[in-house]
Amino acid sequence: MTLDCKNLDCPKPVLKTKEAFEKLNDDDIMDIELNSYSSIENVKRFAKNQNIYFEIKSSTKEMTVVTLVKGYECGLEPQKRDKSFIAIIVGSIISGLFASTCCLAPFLFLVFGVSVSSLSFLQIFAPYTVYFSILSVWLMLYLWYDYLKHTKDKLHCETWLSKNYKMLLNIGSILVITLITYPYWVNYLLE
Repeated sequence: MTLDCKNLDCPKPVLKTKEAFEKLNDDDIMDIELNSYSSIENVKRFAKNQNIYFEIKSSTKEMTVVTLVKGYECGLEPQKRDKSFIAIIVGSIISGLFASTCCLAPFLFLVFGVSVSSLSFLQIFAPYTVYFSILSVWLMLYLWYDYLKHTKDKLHCETWLSKNYKMLLNIGSILVITLITYPYWVNYLLE
């Protein structure tokens, strides 16, 4: 459904949007055509206040199209997903750190000197390097699977994490791979 709200004075675009949105069935999509900054912001504010998923479909000098989806609410679910993603990626990075502890303390000692010699206690984790590596890789693979299978094509409410999900996943993956493979390539680096 497309709703033409161009050249309408405030609050008419929001009232028209609200009226048309109430008539939609679940999973219906409504495109609202707007051409003034205040009406665009008011429609976005309406969607946020009602926990309705919205996105800017297109934007030109003449017109902006805001898309609303009925039946998809931006409530607690995205916040739970954000927290679980952060917990899993941090867990993966920490596991990667523990996987590289066999060689991390000596390397830091060589680079920074005596100031980091207190990290030598990390050697106690050396026998568990394989387990930490497996855990770290498994967590990153789970996040990639979740992204490719579920998250990539789903609608997401506007959160900072949903906009940067793939970038954070790439950075986390590079960090984990670096930490896990560190004991194997550091010797070539130090030679």
